[in-house]
Amino acid sequence: MGDMLGCKTAWKVCLKKLESKENSKEIFIKTLNLEKAARYPAAPHWWGIYKYENAGFDFRKAAWQEGEKLADIYIAFYEKFKPDWFHLHIGTPVYFKNSEIINRGGKHFLVIDPSLRDLKKQDRYFSVESGEDEKIVDFPDYLLGSRSFKPKVVLSSRKNIDEFIIRYVYMSAEEISSLGYADHVKIISKKYGGSVFINVHIPSAICEIFDPITGYTGFENGLLAFHDFPDGMRYLLERCYQSQLEWAKAFADAGAHGFAISEAYISPDVANPHIYRKFIKDIHRDYFADVKKMGLMPILYFTGDINPILEDLAEINISGLMVEESKKNFHLDVAWIKKIIGDRVCIFGNLDAIYLLHDGTVEDVEKGVLKQFKKSKCNFITCNGSPITPGTPPENVRALIRAGRKLV
Repeated sequence: MGDMLGCKTAWKVCLKKLESKENSKEIFIKTLNLEKAARYPAAPHWWGIYKYENAGFDFRKAAWQEGEKLADIYIAFYEKFKPDWFHLHIGTPVYFKNSEIINRGGKHFLVIDPSLRDLKKQDRYFSVESGEDEKIVDFPDYLLGSRSFKPKVVLSSRKNIDEFIIRYVYMSAEEISSLGYADHVKIISKKYGGSVFINVHIPSAICEIFDPITGYTGFENGLLAFHDFPDGMRYLLERCYQSQLEWAKAFADAGAHGFAISEAYISPDVANPHIYRKFIKDIHRDYFADVKKMGLMPILYFTGDINPILEDLAEINISGLMVEESKKNFHLDVAWIKKIIGDRVCIFGNLDAIYLLHDGTVEDVEKGVLKQFKKSKCNFITCNGSPITPGTPPENVRALIRAGRKLV
């Protein structure tokens, strides 16, 4: 018995020594590579607006800040909670500097510094061919009026699609960087890049195509196009994913370690799995392979019911898979997903962001982490299924991270 206790103590000491030699970045990379690390990463999903609340700001005003100020908001969250990653969004353009939010007739407008309006005209993401003040269509998604009123793509010819991509979509990595979209990554990478895993997370090409407000086709027309214009839709997807690789390159050059996309509108609860396999799967495979060639670890956040395409997702060159909580009449069990593809892809947890993280107790959160961790084999990262919601108790966020870091 004494020998057994001695071995157990020695093992704990060994783990302590190992952990002291591995920082958050190294632990994260090892886990994404399905290798044994000193412990498992704790990586809350903090892509949403909670970070502004944490820093004491109204996101409707603070979101419209250029990269330097945006980096401060991310750093405030990190320093308060010390997670194992920075979960960064696409960033903001430099012409947001000195901008103001004003109310005109009950509608909000973004007022741009006159000296930066010519630069604004060059942007094809937040703004489209407009140097003027713009109505804010949606605060959480940073949607500006000119972006929502651009024309829809014509899928009847490749020429039309190419012209649309050039005019409304494509920006080179150099253009993206010069507009300031990667400034927050550069600042955070310079300060934390040696010790913390830095991941940039942006909407997928399908999100840009299918978005009901700003989409190149819109949602309903996009789904119909798989039947009515299959060749055109396929070509549009290829061109859009190719164009989006420029964003990955810009973030890689800025010092990011990981690159994630949110994939929505195409899950099997929305479209037949055949659609994913016929139109998207091989595009995803090539896309994520190219992301890897840039030195980034590709992560896919696939919303909706992905159970019918789990095997497909294990074959598209992703390092990590993030999924939603169980909702909308489908069940996403992390233990089951790990069992099916966890030997090929690292699986992020999907703790419920509302009923557990927002409304639960510290004990509830800790139990939830332990439940999802069971039977993990170097293939699990503690996470919540959707972004941390406003009003979430800080002690629950700390509980998620604390419980995740106890896992070995």
